[in-house]
Amino acid sequence: MAVELRYARRDEYPRISQFLDEFWAKNHVYCRNKPLFDWTFARSTHWRDDQYSFALAEDKDLLVGILGGIPFTFNNKGASSNGVWIANYVVHPDYRKGSTALQLLSMFRRPEFHPMVAFGINPATATIYKVLRGQVLPEIPRHFIVMPGCEQRMENVLHIAYPDWDAARAQALTRQFQLPGLPDGADFSSQLPADWDRTDWSALSTNLIGAARDMDYLNWRYSQHTDFAYKFIVIEENGRHGLAVWRLETIRRKTETGREDLDRIGRLLEFLPVSDANAEKLFGAFLNELKKNDAFAADYYGFHGEVRCQLRKLGFLEAQGQPDSNLIPTRFQPLDGKGGGILSAMFVHNDVPACTLDAGCPWYWTKSDSDQDRPN
Repeated sequence: MAVELRYARRDEYPRISQFLDEFWAKNHVYCRNKPLFDWTFARSTHWRDDQYSFALAEDKDLLVGILGGIPFTFNNKGASSNGVWIANYVVHPDYRKGSTALQLLSMFRRPEFHPMVAFGINPATATIYKVLRGQVLPEIPRHFIVMPGCEQRMENVLHIAYPDWDAARAQALTRQFQLPGLPDGADFSSQLPADWDRTDWSALSTNLIGAARDMDYLNWRYSQHTDFAYKFIVIEENGRHGLAVWRLETIRRKTETGREDLDRIGRLLEFLPVSDANAEKLFGAFLNELKKNDAFAADYYGFHGEVRCQLRKLGFLEAQGQPDSNLIPTRFQPLDGKGGGILSAMFVHNDVPACTLDAGCPWYWTKSDSDQDRPN
């Protein structure tokens, strides 16, 4: 069986969608939502206009494997290169004993793509990445808060996700993350500053490793998203701008007649303060926006050591290491208690510092990276 590899043309979405539906996940969001698929794999500033950044393996006219790649600009403390996140990596069952999977991987594991990152891998595949000498990372830390006065709403969500829990267990978990009160809200702008790249990203980039948070990325990832309405919180300090990006999500549960709205939760995707004082103002503004939008809780995923420390000091605690804290639901469309932590693996040059859980970790990596923050 001679397998050939190439990148997909823009007219091949129906074929890819059918393969995803049959071999990846039935009725997956990329099968239902072509605009979202196009937004993810047809980023015009980073890929050819006539192609998807999506590799295909074919045996004559038969599609036998796929691997999506989401290109991005990789920043290593001010130095830029091309990187790629991989997603939807699956091979037809009849071709899994050969080299097809490795051939697909080689379509993005090339000198022009460093690093290559698999954000959100199945734990069962971690061994494969280790054998290929990739780095398998610990679960990305998750922070969680319950808004003041919203303990009953949190407990209600837990009881729906875990019907066998007694009241005391839900109450104990809720108390661990409940904020005692809200700070005063700070004035902020809801627009990205036009000179972000010059005044802000140029300064931030010298200390960070990860996907560049330049204007091109922020516009593509948030302003141009096809499904979610992201909101910016921008607070100036001495000519620099602190930035937070968040969105509101409706929690729904699955019923016999469809999905029923339950509650609202906030999801923080970016937190880039100028200073500790600026971080306090950004966080206060975020909390007050949560209150205005009647959200009962919020979460944030991120690796960066300094940002995690700032959030902990502000009361946005990590949802690891405490009783039942790893059981706080992560999936809300529909709500279930099966969602766990997010594992990742990557191939990167040896001179790039490791991404760790240490307080000094320079990797700025949040749930907005790759396609982790998308509709189910």
